Amino acid sequence: MARPSPFIQVTPFLGVAAMEPALAFYRDILGFTVFVHSGGYAYVERERIAFRLLELDDGARNPPGCSHAYVDVADAQALFGRLHTALATLAQDRWGPPRDHVYGQREFWVRDPDGNLITFGEGIGLNAGQWDYRR
Repeated sequence: MARPSPFIQVTPFLGVAAMEPALAFYRDILGFTVFVHSGGYAYVERERIAFRLLELDDGARNPPGCSHAYVDVADAQALFGRLHTALATLAQDRWGPPRDHVYGQREFWVRDPDGNLITFGEGIGLNAGQWDYRR
C-alpha cells in the first residue's frame, strides 16, 4: 500500500509593513478569510490557497513588497470577473486584466499595499489543464 504524501500545501510568507492594510486588502479585495491574526503575523486562506503575512521592517532579509506568488486557477477570466469591482477601487498601477501569453498561460495580476505581486493564471491552448494535479 502506498504511503500518503507528507506534503499538504504551500503557504508563502509575504512581508508587509503594516498588518491592518494588508489584512484589509487580502480580505476585502481578494476575498480571503483571516484565520489567524496575532501581533505581526496573519494566516489568510481562500479555497486552499493561503498566504502567511509577516509584519517586517525595511531592514529585514525579505523586506515588505519583494515577494511574487503565482496562483494556478481553473478559469482566470471568471475569477477576474468576480474580483473586478473590488480591483477597480485600487490605483490602475496595482492590477492588470487577464492577458494571454505566448507561453500558454492566461494571467492577471495584482499588487498588495506593500507591492507584493500576486499573479493568477491558467494554462491555455496546449497547456490547458496542465497544472491541475487534482485530476
